[in-house]
Amino acid sequence: KMAQFGQLFVSVANIIIAVILGVVASYIGVWLFTKSTRHLDDWGEVRRGNVGMGIVMGSIIVGIALILKPAVDLPLTGDMTNPFLILVGEMAGIVLGLFLAMSAIVFSLGVFDRLVGDIDELSELQRGNTAVAVIMAAVVLAVSYLISGAVASIIRWFTTFLGA
Repeated sequence: KMAQFGQLFVSVANIIIAVILGVVASYIGVWLFTKSTRHLDDWGEVRRGNVGMGIVMGSIIVGIALILKPAVDLPLTGDMTNPFLILVGEMAGIVLGLFLAMSAIVFSLGVFDRLVGDIDELSELQRGNTAVAVIMAAVVLAVSYLISGAVASIIRWFTTFLGA
């Protein structure tokens, strides 16, 4: 009975963590993007109705969710008599996953920028070029989708290593 209660507790806590994580991860992702586009006023562009900027910023939020979803969906393992230890292990793994997600997104946009050297993506975004925005968003989403399984495996290893 205690193990079942522990599993229920961890499951409910995971819902709360997922909601909080979703908002915090989205904020961090967009904040990091705005820091990498120093010469642009990203939020100013959004306020002016720049659809391209909204597409790219939205893709970063969805990309982070794609990467972290497998981490939140990991099956509960470990000793259910100590659900707090399980939650700590899962939270540590999710923080690691967020770091990996953001690193991958920033890296992929940097590589893409170098590969398409004759287009200044940020200037095009500032001019509202939605074609460039859609391509950048596709890069973010494709990379996020492709690495989500690997990130989940790393998080699974991490939580197992911590004894969760």
